[in-house]
Formats: sequence, structure tokens, C-alpha cells
Amino acid sequence: MEEDANPVVVRLKELGLTDETTEQIIEMGIESIEDLTTLREEDFIEVGVPRIRARKIIAALTPAKTENTMVSAVSFETILPPIPGDSVWLSDLKAGGVLKVTPATVISAIRAALAYRVRLFDVPTILAEQMERFADSNEEQVPPEFYELRKQLTRRSYAEIFQAIPGLDGAFVTEVRKKQLFQRIDSYLYPAIVEFRRQLDAWQTTWIQGAANPTMMVTILAAGGGTLPPGMMQPPDTGSLRDAAEEVVNAINKVFAGTGVPVTNAVAYDATKIREVLANPSLPGMIGAANRDQMLRQLNVVVPATYPRLEQNLTRFVLAIMQIKDLPVGEEEIRFFSALYMLGSQIPWDQLDARGPTGIGGKRL
Repeated sequence: MEEDANPVVVRLKELGLTDETTEQIIEMGIESIEDLTTLREEDFIEVGVPRIRARKIIAALTPAKTENTMVSAVSFETILPPIPGDSVWLSDLKAGGVLKVTPATVISAIRAALAYRVRLFDVPTILAEQMERFADSNEEQVPPEFYELRKQLTRRSYAEIFQAIPGLDGAFVTEVRKKQLFQRIDSYLYPAIVEFRRQLDAWQTTWIQGAANPTMMVTILAAGGGTLPPGMMQPPDTGSLRDAAEEVVNAINKVFAGTGVPVTNAVAYDATKIREVLANPSLPGMIGAANRDQMLRQLNVVVPATYPRLEQNLTRFVLAIMQIKDLPVGEEEIRFFSALYMLGSQIPWDQLDARGPTGIGGKRL
């Protein structure tokens, strides 16, 4: 009877836990009802509680909010993970020497895939051809940049990013492996990201519809209620979002299976170097163009105006999804998902369909 009087035991049994599971939870160091709020989903799973039931228990143990969570403004700039700059990203790629699926590699995948969809990798070939043609037509020598481009086309060593991995060089990054990488991204990663976004939109819509239901509001006020009861504005369960996030992580693992990591890093490195070439202010004159815009038209490059922001926002969206598994249940996850929804609303999702955005020549892939 003394054990039954223990408020911790009573609470755990109210939640439907067995005597054995209750004892295992208490052995973790739980001494009070307040201590129960420190438990995480993984703690219950570890003692044999099914995942979905564990989430419900955590939700039940989370203190109810009496205020309207929806009225507080959420800024994804301060909540979601930032994107590292190019120098930090390159440093992360070549650090260590052990192949891992790190945030830097995921950044590489998105950067490479979007560059492939707008056919950025065709630029060096087209540019070198036009530089040589312009020099011939003016009976001049080609500029030094021409040879740098040729080197980039024919001798990709990737020494800067492969230096920490013995035995790996540019010859490993073949066209076949690149094609396989892009096919995996299109088949696994993009669909998983789009499905997560669909679940996130549905979650947000359900929350808004429940909170803004005029019939329900009128009924409550007509009954004499001056204020909404606690829990009225509570958001829907986030279990479906966590499941969708797991599917994104699974898709990432499929993309990088086998040799996916070094190939991804190499292709993203290529994209970065090509963009550096295009930023050269003297480049237009080397092909007879008056300015950068005319040069891009002459190269027949048509990159959507939304491309830079698409790359930035999509990268941040995926990096945030990767952090969901570590989110504690409660107010913090609600703020996180709300911020993620705001970020997702700024992404032109139609450009991630099977056809992709328009690329060189205004044609789709």
C-alpha cells in the first residue's frame, strides 16, 4: 500500500504503465511528479513502450499551456539552424577523413542537385568553346582563364576536399556515379521532403481550423463562457510530423549509400567553382559580351531568379528536419514546427516537381 501511495507510481499507472515498466522508470532516478516532465520519448521506448504510445505519454506529462500559443510571433531566423558560409562548408567537407552523412554533405546534395537541374555543369564547356571562338575570330590568343576552364573540364582532382581520404581522387567521380546520385535524389530525397512539407501544411491547417472555428467559439460564448477553456488552442499531435521527418532521414541514407558521400561532395564543389568563374568581372569581355547579363544570354543560360533563395531556403528546411528527432516534446517543438512552416511557405515547391525548374535554353530536364 505504501508503494501505491507514491504519487509517481500512481501517475504512471494512470498513464497505463505496468508495474514492471513503472519500476524501470523510477529506477532512472525519478523521485517526484515534477521529475516525470524531464523524461523523453526514448526513455519510454527503452523500457518497452511502443513509440506512438510513448509520444502520447510525453504529451500527457507536458504541462498544459493556458495561454494562446498561436498569438506569439515565431521567427524562423532565430529558431531554425543557420546555413554555414562557403568557407565553413568546404572546411567541414575536408575535415577528419571518415566518410559520414554530415550536415555539410546534405548541403552538398541540395546544392549539387539544384545546379544539375538548371544545367549549371554545362557552363564550363559552353564558355570554353565561346572563348576559343572569340579569340580565333579576332586573331588573338585565348586568355589564361581559358586554360583554367579546360583544366576544370578534363582534370578534376578534388584534392582540396579529398585530401583527408587516402586513395580517393578525381578519377573516382565518374559520370555514371554522378547520374546515379541525381537519380537517387530525384527518387528518394525530393519526394520525402515534399511529403514532409505536405504533412506540415496539414498540421498547420488543422491547428488553425480548430482554433478559428466560429461555430465552436459562438457555442462556448453563448454558454456563458467568458474565456476559452485551457487546451482549447492546443496544437494537434506532432506524431505524423516526426514520422515524416524519419522518412526524410531514411531517404538521406538511401541517397548516400555506397559511394554517395564523396560523389556528392565533389559535384557540389564543382558547382561552387563554376559560380566563382561566372563571378569574374572580366569574363564577359573574353567572349565578346558587353556585360554579365549579355554574357549569360550569349551562353544561353536561363537560371530562375528564385534560384539563390530556393537553394538557401531548401537547404535550411532539410537541415531543420534532420534536427527534429532531438526536439523535446512540448512548447519548444511547437515553436520549431511553426517556424519551419513559415520557412516552407517561402519555398517555390513547384520547382521541385519531376520536371524541375527551367535551365539552360529555357528548357526543362
